[in-house]
Amino acid sequence: MIEEKIIDWDTDFGYVESNLQRLMDKQGITISTMSHLTNIKYEIVKKYYYGENYAFNCEILAKFCYILDCNIADIIYYVPSKDFVNKGDFND
Repeated sequence: MIEEKIIDWDTDFGYVESNLQRLMDKQGITISTMSHLTNIKYEIVKKYYYGENYAFNCEILAKFCYILDCNIADIIYYVPSKDFVNKGDFND
């Protein structure tokens, strides 16, 4: 039986981290170039690049994957809370 989990204001549920900056830098792709290649506004690419976005758009991620020749999991990944890891509920 799966344990019921409830998220409230005090819940440490972890977070999503981005590798986009590292991937773009590794391939020598600037924010301006990525903006041009994907037809995404510079300011939007910049927010993804610096990890300043709070919501991920599937179409934008798909375009990044296409240009970078990678998978979504290479760009974003889930970092579980320390409580979740300590309970042994997260299998990496």
